[in-house]
Amino acid sequence: MYVKKIFIILILIFGVAVAFACQLTFSLISGDGSVRNIVPGRRVDLELSESYTLKVTFEEDHGNCPLPAEETVFLLEEEKWKASKDYLPLILQENISWSDTGSRSHVTELAFTAAQAGVWKLEIIRDCDKKEGYDENLIFSIR
Repeated sequence: MYVKKIFIILILIFGVAVAFACQLTFSLISGDGSVRNIVPGRRVDLELSESYTLKVTFEEDHGNCPLPAEETVFLLEEEKWKASKDYLPLILQENISWSDTGSRSHVTELAFTAAQAGVWKLEIIRDCDKKEGYDENLIFSIR
C-alpha cells in the first residue's frame, strides 16, 4: 500500500511538471546598471522619469513549441505595449524583438521609461494550443 501511494504521488508530481508549457524569467536593469530579479505578481518600485531595461528570458520546457517567441503578447494596462504608444505609463523605446540563445531559449531586452506615477500592470501572455501557455503579471509602482 505504501509503495502504491508513493507511485501515485510521483505520477502527480511528474504530471504537474510536464503541464507547464514554458518558463519565463524577468530581471530589471536600472540606469546605474544594478540588476533586480522580478517575481510575477510582486510589486516592483520604479522612479518617475527614470529609464530601465526589462530582460525577459523564455525557455521552452517541451519540444516543438508551436508558438514562436515573437507571438508573446505584452499588455500594459490591457493595451498592447508598443514603442509607438508614448501615452502609456511605461514608454517602450523600441518595438519588441527576440533573439534565440539556444534551440529552445530566447531573450528580449525591453528599454523603457517610467513616465507616469501610479501602479501599473504589465501582463505577459503566451496562448499555446499544445500546452497550458503562460499568463502572468508584473506590477510596477512608479513614484
